[in-house]
Amino acid sequence: MISNRMVTFADFIAPFDPVEFKAKYYGKKPLHIRANGRALDNPLPWPRFNEILGISPYWNEETLKVFYKSRLALRENYCDVSDVADGGKAPADPRKVKALLGFGASLVANHIHRVSPEVAAISRLLQREFGASAGANVYCSFKHIQAFSTHFDLHDVFAYQAEGEKLWHVYEARADNPIAPVPPGDEAEKWLIDSRGKLLFEVVMKPGDILYLPRGQYHDAVTGDDASLHVTYWVKPPNGLSLFKLLETAATSESAFRAYLPDANDAAALKEHLGQLSRHIDRLISSPSFAIDVLNHQRSFRSAPANFELPALKRPQFYSTAKRGRVARKPEGFVAVIDRSEVPLGATGSAVAWLLQQRMFSFDDLLARHPFIEEGEIRGVLQQFVKMGVIVETDMR
Repeated sequence: MISNRMVTFADFIAPFDPVEFKAKYYGKKPLHIRANGRALDNPLPWPRFNEILGISPYWNEETLKVFYKSRLALRENYCDVSDVADGGKAPADPRKVKALLGFGASLVANHIHRVSPEVAAISRLLQREFGASAGANVYCSFKHIQAFSTHFDLHDVFAYQAEGEKLWHVYEARADNPIAPVPPGDEAEKWLIDSRGKLLFEVVMKPGDILYLPRGQYHDAVTGDDASLHVTYWVKPPNGLSLFKLLETAATSESAFRAYLPDANDAAALKEHLGQLSRHIDRLISSPSFAIDVLNHQRSFRSAPANFELPALKRPQFYSTAKRGRVARKPEGFVAVIDRSEVPLGATGSAVAWLLQQRMFSFDDLLARHPFIEEGEIRGVLQQFVKMGVIVETDMR
């Protein structure tokens, strides 16, 4: 189980210094961190992994994969395909899976953070630390087996060795910010081996060790003398391509972008119009309001723990909306326009836009609908709105 002390990224990579990690290694080069001195309990020992595999409704042809020498097993060889509706996912068959593992296959349990609170706790701290989507897959292989040949990943990796030992080879080559996987097959496998470069280092991962690999780093691994179980935490911050959708949303409010384009047969008119739009884009993308868009986009990857704490219930705080208003986007940021007054909103613009449309709302519902908003930020805005008479605290008893 996860120790209650493990609440930060510093706890996760201890004893390595997180400041040094971000300055010298994050996104730059691989790093092996020994478990010495880390206050982190094993999130996935063998008994717990077996328990999670027993959550049979979750495991199907997508969430559970079986590989043999880098080749994915056909679903009929490890799933129950006897009664699968069109477009449905065939459930994994434990008996078939065990039979293939006996032949020397390896098991990959995808997105295990969805069914393991212990693993999910670490994924959440990585989401918050790096403003990124994060999750975990588990790799289970057996004596002297290499499940995958040389390859690279499309995201950063923190590989945590949970059980057994594994020999990792890390190569000099690194793909240039890859976003698409290399297609499977012998030809691609040969190309990866030929292009991996010299061996950068090799390391035997022992229980509790962490291996960090930046996106695109070539590597492969072989299991030691006993069965191995490791958790790969993946971290995927948004890249520059994600800005296009944010820009589209921001640009929609501007008349220049909603206007028709000139006929492309009139090259001069089109060139002039595109030049005007490019200047608008430059102004948009460099504005403080767009920086807030990016901040909220990064925050949107955070997930909350499923802490119901039943039968205890917290009595909600309700508010009634007494004045109407609207949220306006300005280059310097978002503001609430109410009675000809403008209230700066910081990163809370979308939450305020929602609450101003409600006759009544609860604070908990507001937070739940806008999980990327910091609780302290929205509380400050609500307190100001109460003083202004925009909203009124309401007793629902």
